[in-house]
Amino acid sequence: MSILINILKTDSEFDALQKEWQQLVEEVKPDSIFLTFEWLHTWWQIYKERFVRPQPAIITVRNIETRELIAILPLFSHLKIHGRKKGLKTLQLMGTEIESSDYLDLICAPDKKVVILKKIFGEPRVVDFFLRFDVLLFENIHDDSTLLLEKEELANILNTNVYHYRIKVCPFLPLPQSAEQLMSSLSKNFRSNLKRARNKLERAGFRIELVEHFSQIERAIENLFVLHDQRFKAKQAASKFNFERRGTFHQQIARIFLKNNWLQLYQIWDKDKVIGSLYCYKFNGSMMYMQGGFDPAYTQYGLGNQIILKAIEDAIAMGLKKFDFMRGNEPYKYKWTKEKIFLHKLIFPISLKAKLFFAWQDLTLNLKKIVKLMISKIKQ
Repeated sequence: MSILINILKTDSEFDALQKEWQQLVEEVKPDSIFLTFEWLHTWWQIYKERFVRPQPAIITVRNIETRELIAILPLFSHLKIHGRKKGLKTLQLMGTEIESSDYLDLICAPDKKVVILKKIFGEPRVVDFFLRFDVLLFENIHDDSTLLLEKEELANILNTNVYHYRIKVCPFLPLPQSAEQLMSSLSKNFRSNLKRARNKLERAGFRIELVEHFSQIERAIENLFVLHDQRFKAKQAASKFNFERRGTFHQQIARIFLKNNWLQLYQIWDKDKVIGSLYCYKFNGSMMYMQGGFDPAYTQYGLGNQIILKAIEDAIAMGLKKFDFMRGNEPYKYKWTKEKIFLHKLIFPISLKAKLFFAWQDLTLNLKKIVKLMISKIKQ
């Protein structure tokens, strides 16, 4: 099949791609909701002003005869600070700043990904475009990402090294056929705790409800941020999930996802007061735990595990295949599952100054690992 590869560099071209992008996602069914037009276009519209000299760089692949869109590699460029190195011209996957857009990749039919990616990397105009930048950055890609599998080939094409780092862990729960099978898969102690806590919630008259109307979205997202902040302050921990920085985006994306039937936003009510919130997405066979927040004054009720249990039971009832706890190594996730995948970062330095900087950075990181290992052995 002959193909036509283009690089879209304007907002108007991005806007015009909406219907074709949505159709492609419907056809190829990527695992990640963060590859949808809805997520990435909203992300771009709200956050682009926070970057220095931002510009879309969306690579499209079409069948040259039918003009059908068969693949998208959504990138953007900006001037980025890397460590102490300011102002490197960076080309990176769209969505990989501010928000936790996980499992990014080439959007393409799974059986064609490797072939199409090789053709993209082999296109002289694409290579020339890449070479205009100081660094190419692929971040938040998962274990089976085609970008990860083809990293050495791209490094050879760009005549550079590739620095590969495993950056985050994402626990997930393969869903059984029934809620009974779920409970039997858990440890006896955890299962007993869940049952006792559920009885306690019922006796207290608390109720768990879904947000189902657009009129509820604005307040529900505000509640989520407030409860999340309360939870972290109670733990004396810092969180980047704050309303001033990210609230507008999530109010807007929640409306869009509710319209598409992709939103699962749970709230726990004590009479007329929201005391817990669980913010999930459902997409192509998975329910994804995006964020949660709980009133620390109700700690004795185990609100977190109860609202997670409700979400998992709903996911099973819907016939979904996976409950994804998303990025983060928090201990509570491993009460539910032992399964996990990882997120990775690939750095391709292109200019001389970038090559020198990232070589030094990699050396420094490796030295720190060696020192930590030596210290741990001495302590033993």
